[in-house]
Amino acid sequence: MKRGFTLIELLVTMVIIFIVLAGAYIAFTNLLRGFKRESKSIETQVETSVGLELLRLDIEHAGYGIGEDQPDLPVEVSNVATSDTLYPNKEQLTIRSVMNNTNQSTVGWNLVDCSAGYTRIAGDDIPSGTNVVFLGAGNREYIADGTVGTCPGSGFYVAIPYDNTVTGGCITQYCNRISYVLSNSQNLSTCHPNTRNLLRAVGDGAGNPLLNCVADWRVRFDIDRNGDGSVDVYDGVFNSTTDTNDLDLDNDGLVTSQEVRSGLKKVNIYVLVQEGRIDPGFTFVNTVPCGTSPSGACVRTDTGAGSLDLNLPVDFQNYRWKVLKLFVKAMNL
Repeated sequence: MKRGFTLIELLVTMVIIFIVLAGAYIAFTNLLRGFKRESKSIETQVETSVGLELLRLDIEHAGYGIGEDQPDLPVEVSNVATSDTLYPNKEQLTIRSVMNNTNQSTVGWNLVDCSAGYTRIAGDDIPSGTNVVFLGAGNREYIADGTVGTCPGSGFYVAIPYDNTVTGGCITQYCNRISYVLSNSQNLSTCHPNTRNLLRAVGDGAGNPLLNCVADWRVRFDIDRNGDGSVDVYDGVFNSTTDTNDLDLDNDGLVTSQEVRSGLKKVNIYVLVQEGRIDPGFTFVNTVPCGTSPSGACVRTDTGAGSLDLNLPVDFQNYRWKVLKLFVKAMNL
């Protein structure tokens, strides 16, 4: 006669099975949580790489196609008042260039000989009738806005295409005004609610997100103040009312296009971003106390001039934070 299982043996077996299943479930949930965290972190890294590359291209082409005799600032930083109740005053970076790196129709150039009709002697194949800005080939001064195939005079010119459907950002000639500023709200559920998104706007457009989950950002400049070709000021500001570490080279209270062209050596960008999702099991501790931050805490990062404190939002502790740095030489000033 075969002996069956007793009730106690069945209960013990079931308890063992439940323990094994519980352990497997805990291991699986931890693995899944780690996968989500790492996948979001990788997604953030990819998105920031793309966004920073576009920002780098815009800065490199600041002043591209703008006559050197024009008063329009190729690069400008200003504080703008917004409807954002948390951050009513925002730092805005404005770049002026005939080229818009997200619009292929503005990419290209022609060297034109107009001594005996319109003759392209170098450059790209730009269709006849395309809107272009003409600059003097020898002095890069503004000549006229015109079209491919029609000479503005009888000399040698550089012709640079533009899209006239976008509101211009220069006083006399055409150029694009490309602005970078933080959004007024946060609509992404994966971001800390008090972070913002860095928007890139062309002309009068509302702007598209370039970097998400941004807690703070700053724009600084390496500056040659005495005209000897070497940097005298590292991580200076655009225009200061309290010191001379800025681009106001003659200290008259105003920054001119010529001061930007002669004094600006490098643009330095510092962005504090959230990396990954909220993690209740993680505590961010790499902070310093600061009075400018809503949370009373900042992230300190090294710069060419020493250090810079970037503000953290309230309830930042269960998020990972990272400082992105971008150092760009404007190639067309």
